[in-house]
Amino acid sequence: MTSNKQPCLVVQSFGKESEYRRAIFCLLSYAANSGNYTAILFTDNPAYFQKHLTGFALDIILLTPEKIKSMRGEIDFLHRMKIALIEEAFTLHDGPLLYADSDTFFVADPMPLVQQLNSQTAFMHTHEYQFDYLKTLPLPSGETFHAFHKLISEQVFKGYDGQTIAVNSTQSSWNAGVMFFHPTHKNFLPDVYALTDQFYPTTRNHASEQYAFSIILQTHTLLKPCESVIYHYWYRVKKEIMDNLLETLFLTWPTEKNEQLNHVRALAQTLPSDLSNHILTLRDNAIQAFHENQFKTGYRITFRALQKKPFNGKFLRDVAYHTRRAIKQWMT
Repeated sequence: MTSNKQPCLVVQSFGKESEYRRAIFCLLSYAANSGNYTAILFTDNPAYFQKHLTGFALDIILLTPEKIKSMRGEIDFLHRMKIALIEEAFTLHDGPLLYADSDTFFVADPMPLVQQLNSQTAFMHTHEYQFDYLKTLPLPSGETFHAFHKLISEQVFKGYDGQTIAVNSTQSSWNAGVMFFHPTHKNFLPDVYALTDQFYPTTRNHASEQYAFSIILQTHTLLKPCESVIYHYWYRVKKEIMDNLLETLFLTWPTEKNEQLNHVRALAQTLPSDLSNHILTLRDNAIQAFHENQFKTGYRITFRALQKKPFNGKFLRDVAYHTRRAIKQWMT
């Protein structure tokens, strides 16, 4: 058990090698930007990380199939594991905890934000939307979000102790890919469990644990964003770009620790811009704009994409399809 008051990074990574590479990059970016090597990793493959993270003060917790099943709980919800591993991390470290999903990396020193942590102040990655927004999402893709909005509009929710927890549509969802906790915040976890276990079975919404964290933390603390120090590439296209980059990076990985950290620090500074301007991101943004009938925006982004790489059959066919659709709209 760690007894000092230094912050500890908590990461989970299991299932496949691309996930392991993401977690390693996240851990190294934390060390590179903060100078802090203290971390707790939950994984099903300790040997992979021991091979790549020499010199890191890393506590590795083995995720067996039985442990994963227990963390998922009776509701069998994958993201319920996040609550369980944060709870376990609080038993292993008595200082602040910095939880980060594996698809994140630090771009700056988080310590100035960590120093703001107290019993009344917490951090989540970024504010996303008020729950009222969920009822505007189109169907059928928005079905589980409509179900969540309906649930919180009609049901009274109970905490672990049977007391009512105020939940309403004027509260907000915050991205739970990153969360910074003061040690006293471990007292909130029973209610996070309680809300998650009431949200998920009825709605099947995979943001149920995020909504639970958001509600409990904004109820009991001043909740602040930490996106200025850590980047979260949760979107599928950006994950694809990062996975391709990390696969190549690991083939030429420096063996000396300081070289690794210097390389990661420099790369983390440019990656947010590189991801936003990558050809795959531009193509996806263009098609998304067309789907939303934002044709001027779609063509503007298309032009940028074609300047980078003019020949891609699928993309050109998609643009042609939306062009025909635009012409049909303009003519009616």
